[in-house]
Amino acid sequence: MYNDAPFMLYKCAVYDILKITFRIGGAAVREFTLMTDVNTDVEEDYAAREGIIIMPQYYHFGDGVIYGDEIKLDPDTFYKRLDAGEVAKSSGCNPARVREMFEAELDKGKDILAIICSSGLSMSFNTCLNVGRELMEERPECKIIVIDSLNESEGAGLMLHMARDMQLAGHKMEEIEAEVVRQRENFHAMFVVDDLKYLVRGGRLSAFGGTVGTMLDIKPILYINTSTEGKIIALKKVRTRKRAINEIIRMFKEMDPDPRYTCVVHTNNEPSAIELIARIKEELGIEVSFINEINNTIGAHTGPNALGFGCLARKPLKK
Repeated sequence: MYNDAPFMLYKCAVYDILKITFRIGGAAVREFTLMTDVNTDVEEDYAAREGIIIMPQYYHFGDGVIYGDEIKLDPDTFYKRLDAGEVAKSSGCNPARVREMFEAELDKGKDILAIICSSGLSMSFNTCLNVGRELMEERPECKIIVIDSLNESEGAGLMLHMARDMQLAGHKMEEIEAEVVRQRENFHAMFVVDDLKYLVRGGRLSAFGGTVGTMLDIKPILYINTSTEGKIIALKKVRTRKRAINEIIRMFKEMDPDPRYTCVVHTNNEPSAIELIARIKEELGIEVSFINEINNTIGAHTGPNALGFGCLARKPLKK
């Protein structure tokens, strides 16, 4: 199972580490900001309330307009354009924008702990890692930790929730990093999509497989975790959407989710998400912690009406 050492960036000698860890007089530990990228699907309201900084990723339809940062599309408009046959192509975090956002926090005298979407799906982790290295060379008094979540959407977003809980409890960046990396393999995310054509358009599924799947009404259960090296795989192929959702609930029930860290996500279909939450409460006996809409960068590959459930599992997945 893929679970390498923590992604820690050190560019300071021991003396420098001691010097920057404590302010003059050794009284207070440096404050730090939690940061992430939009593909972890952390709720914007929650992030704003808790001081978590979300870095943009981008997409375009080939019309010369880059969406994702200053220009955004609401979900209804976005999915109507997909349904009309337009193809949305996505790209990761922009290095210049990452530097700008990192520097804004460093200028406040804060260090940075960033949890980024899977390196198996995006270059954003490598971008943040490289920018972090550059800034620590330029500012040796600062510390930047960048963690590869090896997950995406709700699976990665729940890591931010755990990191924030630990931050509020007074833990240091290094302690949070160690716990996130230790638990990383226990964060699971599963999805079922309504139409395979978007996976075909985005290169996630062969045209032949998509055609056959649509004809047979096959609904692959998409899965991402450290066990897949942070890449999306078809965990199971099930006939009909109802059976796929039943199977997801069965697998999550066996994993015994930590009720503090559960999440349901959707693409432009909140009623289905609310219905799934009700079933989880009834069949698993837990209240889902968070509900959120999948961002458009991921939605370009899932299409509308996708539904997902993520959790921190207390027991291993039985496929």
